[in-house]
Amino acid sequence: MYKNYLLAFPFFIITFSTFSQTYSEEKIYSWYDKTIGIENTTLFRGIEYVETDRMINEKHKFFETQEFQNGIVTYNGLTYYQVPLKYNIYDDLLLVNLKQDQRNSIFQLIDDQVNQFQIKDNKFRYLKAINNSDIIGFYEVINEAGLLKVFKKHIRNRMEIRDRSVAYSEFNPARPDYIFQFENEFFELDNRRDLFSKFPDLKSEIRDFYSKYRKQSQDNPDVFMKNLANEINSLIPSATNQI
Repeated sequence: MYKNYLLAFPFFIITFSTFSQTYSEEKIYSWYDKTIGIENTTLFRGIEYVETDRMINEKHKFFETQEFQNGIVTYNGLTYYQVPLKYNIYDDLLLVNLKQDQRNSIFQLIDDQVNQFQIKDNKFRYLKAINNSDIIGFYEVINEAGLLKVFKKHIRNRMEIRDRSVAYSEFNPARPDYIFQFENEFFELDNRRDLFSKFPDLKSEIRDFYSKYRKQSQDNPDVFMKNLANEINSLIPSATNQI
């Protein structure tokens, strides 16, 4: 069951300016809290979240942990810090834990109004590709420096478990999807052939990179994809026949 609410987000809103170059974030938070009043921060719409799956073990649907973790979220162009966040991978939802009238409530942020969020060192962006309707939702940023950017879609598969006493759900990690962005278009990145058609002048270099780092591609695909993007970005100026 879901309800629409108009809520005051009880966290600090900091906009990037020369102010942050002079003062620490902690001082800015304190100044903002005393001057504006945290109860008067920007209002936004949220959807009350009710969990429909029973989970009793570590095979849950969330990123890293079932617990909320303080993070950063940019929502409708405003950045909020120290926000209790939880990313529901299976349903592709970003949840926040809000305190209102002396009680905590869990709310789902409106997907396409979340510009990006960060939990620990993991940064996610909301993507909606015009050229590919299958690419939509929250993707982890693997490499966004340079013309070629790489993103990762986390995936969980659900299994319903029934025994004599209880029924519950288990969510097991599946092979993630990697996509790349080049010149404002998004493409699937399953293998080297997906890059050949976009960078025909770099076929030899791409082929050599895959061969050289074959083990890394299997053992640590995130690092491999990040390094691959860095390599291609360093070679793009030398290519003459690209998109």
